[in-house]
Order: sequence, then structure tokens, then C-alpha cells
Amino acid sequence: MASQPDDAAKLGAFVRDQARRKHIVMVDSSQVFLHIIAEVLKDERYGVTTSNYVPEIFTQIALLTPDLIIIDLTITEKAGWDLLEQLELESLTRDIPVIVTSTNRHLLDRALANKDRYGFDNYLVKPFDLDVLLAAIEELIGAA
Repeated sequence: MASQPDDAAKLGAFVRDQARRKHIVMVDSSQVFLHIIAEVLKDERYGVTTSNYVPEIFTQIALLTPDLIIIDLTITEKAGWDLLEQLELESLTRDIPVIVTSTNRHLLDRALANKDRYGFDNYLVKPFDLDVLLAAIEELIGAA
């Protein structure tokens, strides 16, 4: 019986810690990329939600109100572009910092040429060094 208060205190501390963590949503078609980056971010003590491009991803983001969003842009996946545009148009999500990534430098150049339309804050060309990603995140939202 004496361990119950200790368990309750540990649970309370865990819940408070989770509530204070900065939260990042990552959207990418590669499960491998999502898994690797999510593990790195969790090791840095960020809260992380990952998703593929699914029709309800905007609703999920609006409900979560994350501190940062990372979106991968590809030639074959129009949903990334649509999501960027919707995030910029909606008042609930317009002020959430966004980092776009892509293996295709031409797509990033296209995004940069239309930055007012897509409203992202930083971009990274894949493959990128994890320290560069962490520095970009810290610059936008601070350390976890």
C-alpha cells in the first residue's frame, strides 16, 4: 500500500512533463523517415506525432495545435502542397512554424518562389544532418 502514493506522484510528474513538452507534427510518405526522425526528436525530449498524407491530417493538426510542423514535399504527392496552403490560409494554424523538406531541390525552389502562398519558415534538403534539423527546430521554437 505504501507504494501507491509514490506511483501517483510519478504519474503526476509524467503527465506534467508531457504537458510542458514542445510538440512537433511530422508529415511524410516515408515510414522509415518518420520513425528515424521521431526517435531523434523524442531523444531530445520533444513530443512527436507522425502521419502520412491522410485526408484528415489538417483536422488532426488543428486539434493538436503543435509548436512546429515538418512537411515533406514530393513530386508524386500533391497533398503536401495542399496541406501547406491550407495551414497558411486557416487562422488556427497560420502562426504555427513550418519546416519543409524534400529530396528534390527544384521543389524547394518552387516553394521558396511562392513563400507567401505556402507560408513556411525554413526548409531542408534531404538528406540533411540531424544537427542541422535540431538547430532549425531550436531556432523556431526553442529547445525541448
